[in-house]
Amino acid sequence: MLLRKASILALLTLASASAHAAVEPILTTGYEFGGDELVQTTTTDLNAGGGISFGAGLSFTPDHSTMSLRVVLHYLFNSVEFNSPDGDAEADSFPLELGLFKTWDRHEFGVGPSIHINPTYQISSSSPLLNGEVDFDNATGVFLAYHYIFSRAETASYTTDTYIAVKLRAMDYETGNTQIDADSLGLYIGAKF
Repeated sequence: MLLRKASILALLTLASASAHAAVEPILTTGYEFGGDELVQTTTTDLNAGGGISFGAGLSFTPDHSTMSLRVVLHYLFNSVEFNSPDGDAEADSFPLELGLFKTWDRHEFGVGPSIHINPTYQISSSSPLLNGEVDFDNATGVFLAYHYIFSRAETASYTTDTYIAVKLRAMDYETGNTQIDADSLGLYIGAKF
């Protein structure tokens, strides 16, 4: 309930701020170290909420403010192959993040709700007993982020900030009576321009 109220408040703030705000595109990519183990192999694991992430979104910064509202949609995916029996497994989702960020010089701190849309886990193998798909319910959690702006390029019409980031996310995936931990620690590189 609290996350829904925060999301509604953030959307109302976004709507009112966009008329007098700088609107900047965001591109980001990174890797999330996820929660519960879905598949373990001899070389790597497949964890809930983990994998490679690509994201794009918008940053809304009111005039003369160090606060910004950011909306970013990611595609998060991971896959592994295994032997005995031969097969593969994959997980993916579409995380939507709505964050409130505060900037101090080259440091940015953010917090907000994270909604994973359509989290899915699929496994296929040469064994008829080891095949299937799980479609988890859409999941809502919260994230905390820190960005360090290591490059800032300014022109008369725009500024490009390139940053590295660390993100913590608290979240659970659910389907029916089953709940799994999808918490994650993410390392990212991104640009706002």
